[in-house]
Amino acid sequence: VKEAFYIAQSGRPGPVVIDFPKNIQQQTAQPVWPPQLDLPGYKPNPKADDLELNEIIGLIEKAERPVLYVGGGIITGNAAKELRAFVEATKIPVTTTIMGVGVFPEDHPLSLRWLGMHGAAYANWAVSGELRKDAKGNIHKIAEGADLLLAFGVRFDDRVTGKVDKFCEHGTIVHVDLDRSEHNKNRKVQLPIHSDVKYALGKLVKMVKARPIKARFKPWHKQIAEWKQRAPLRYKLTGDEMRSNHMKDPLKGREDQVILPQHAIAALYELSKGEAIITTGVGQHQMWGGQHYLYKRPRQLLTSAGLGSMGFGYPAALGAKVAFPKKEVIDIDGDGSFLMNVQELATAKIEKIAAKAMILNNQHLGMVVQWEDRFYESNRGHTYLGNPDDPRAIYPDYPTICAGFGVTCERVMFEKDLRPAIRRMLAAKEPYVLDIITPYTEHVLPFIPAGHTVADMIY
Repeated sequence: VKEAFYIAQSGRPGPVVIDFPKNIQQQTAQPVWPPQLDLPGYKPNPKADDLELNEIIGLIEKAERPVLYVGGGIITGNAAKELRAFVEATKIPVTTTIMGVGVFPEDHPLSLRWLGMHGAAYANWAVSGELRKDAKGNIHKIAEGADLLLAFGVRFDDRVTGKVDKFCEHGTIVHVDLDRSEHNKNRKVQLPIHSDVKYALGKLVKMVKARPIKARFKPWHKQIAEWKQRAPLRYKLTGDEMRSNHMKDPLKGREDQVILPQHAIAALYELSKGEAIITTGVGQHQMWGGQHYLYKRPRQLLTSAGLGSMGFGYPAALGAKVAFPKKEVIDIDGDGSFLMNVQELATAKIEKIAAKAMILNNQHLGMVVQWEDRFYESNRGHTYLGNPDDPRAIYPDYPTICAGFGVTCERVMFEKDLRPAIRRMLAAKEPYVLDIITPYTEHVLPFIPAGHTVADMIY
């Protein structure tokens, strides 16, 4: 059992199956304490040698447009401190996967937020260049992307890369990972390094301090700043009006309008002062939760971004609240995802776990609806979750469901009611559900269709 827990928590963490035969379960035994570990072939923390790391330093010195691409391996490797020190020492911009959100403060000038299918346009451009397609399908290069991509603790997932051979097509790629099977699995790289990322980054920081890099990155920083100004993460209000996230009262004067899901999250960010631990289910709300809440520390966002398991949000919030009872923990969820584990309201009530849920309720499986709209002429395939016999009613009725569990639930439908309702949720000392009715017509942007490139990005 000790070996199983050791394997599960070390190296690349993951599940381990323990098989207890029935005859063993029924026997009386005297346990050996402390249990011994005997895993001679298991080496979970490989270390890069100095020659490999010096090669990285040499590549940085030659580069003009470097980018750090980091993921969940930085979190599981507890390497956020080393990553920040490396970024501060080299001034290399950093983008993350969704699983890596929070490893580098997203309000830092060198942060590119996260990249990929629904990531920031400027993060995708920084890696692969700004490309445009004309009416005839010809691709035109507007600006160059990275000439050096330093990948730490990532797996080049297709939701990040799009068409994989076009991902950082003209750059040199270094991939540092403790799981050798990830090297050259999805994307061929020029320099694969088998190493624990905490060790590699820590050693690189020491090397940089001993051998200061004569970098030429100011033009690169200027280009990125121009991209950030031109294409921030934003959402549409009416007509051609656009608002960047985290603007104060972007709907002032529109209090009778419906609530946009993106704005609900931006309001939560403002009223929680950006300090809450956020969990999510899977779908549009998950992407908006990543876009419109700024994360500043590891494990501040807990989301199922690999397996993509709907229903993950509220159980994860319960676990986070038990671990950090003094922290505000809020599940940003969709009506479809939340329903998949709605029974956990009983756990919250009986165990007195004051985890909150903010449901963005559009009466649809929103992400599937978005794909239906974009690729299938809006033909619906069982993605409407309401009652077709009474489409004006909100179904299922979450306030009634929550009442059955003894949990407080408030529903809001209009902008004028949003902020007061969020304040009441944040003030609650018990489990609380805020049911926010939102339009189903909203799409998550930016959007790079699966298997496509930055030239096809809708933003």
